[in-house]
Amino acid sequence: MNIERGFFGTLDDGREVNYYKISNSKGEFIKVLDLGGIINELYTLDRDGNLQDIVCGYDAPQKYIDAPGYQGALIGRYSNRIKNSQFTLDGVTYKLYPNSCGVDSLHGGKIGFDKKIWDVTEFTDDLSAGLILSIVSPDGEEGYPGELNVTVTYTFTEDSRFSINYLATTTKATPVNLTNHAYFNLNGYDGGTAMDHTLFIDADSYVDTDERQISTNIVKVEGTDFDFRTPRKIRVGYDHNFNVIDYCGIVKRRAMLESDKTGRRLTLYTNSPAVQLYTACVMDGDIDFKGGVKQVPLNAVCLETQHYPDTPNRPDFPSCTLRPGEIYDFTTIFEFTTF
Repeated sequence: MNIERGFFGTLDDGREVNYYKISNSKGEFIKVLDLGGIINELYTLDRDGNLQDIVCGYDAPQKYIDAPGYQGALIGRYSNRIKNSQFTLDGVTYKLYPNSCGVDSLHGGKIGFDKKIWDVTEFTDDLSAGLILSIVSPDGEEGYPGELNVTVTYTFTEDSRFSINYLATTTKATPVNLTNHAYFNLNGYDGGTAMDHTLFIDADSYVDTDERQISTNIVKVEGTDFDFRTPRKIRVGYDHNFNVIDYCGIVKRRAMLESDKTGRRLTLYTNSPAVQLYTACVMDGDIDFKGGVKQVPLNAVCLETQHYPDTPNRPDFPSCTLRPGEIYDFTTIFEFTTF
């Protein structure tokens, strides 16, 4: 295992952005930026031994700031949407930044964790290597209470596993919901539609949404187009939260994505209560991806492990409140194999 560090570019505000390339002996590697903990490249082998980059992204750091979509970034303090950009906790109402439909708060607000430069520490051993990324979110940042100390550990292994461990502590009660927003296409990020991918999700219900993508009701998947308990082609667009079966807080297999074309298989393990399936329905920005590849809707799949959307306003959902003395501790593993 090996880590290479280098200069990726300079943002318009003068901040320098570095990359960290973590490689295994098979030639597979992941390239991570200290800007937003962004997964900039992820090269894995297909069934014929060919290496391809399977995550969408950009070739200059400012593009990640200017473009929508949160490509490959860490999301916080709260991934997904919070209705009307406010919530009440312990009798106090907190106002957030409305950056979705001009009304709701999305993915941390105006300046979320995706736009920050993280502190990075490297580690290596014989079978794995990785990065420890850390950040401190001050009390009141983006309207959230409490100073939040966050540590995210990325680990890439000799046997083609990429794991993300999220840890956080707070000085005041606050909602926390961290995830990574990688866009996968197992045909290669420039490989066209991802609707031909086969998908399994270990979920028996999903959270329905209104026209602003705000949570409404929990609906059983049985008999609907949301039933992926038996693997099948994706076929159409989704931007919905799937609630895992028998949630128990243990890391378990919760999703699998396959490409018949390349023989790549991504198996997802997590101890999060839900997986947001987003099929890049509005990935149509005018900023090109790496190598001049155009953004095209439905050409990628996001599997974002997280709490339910708008949980701070929904006491009927599993709680996402972190209190002083508690530790937020969630893990997601992406395992890459072939068939």
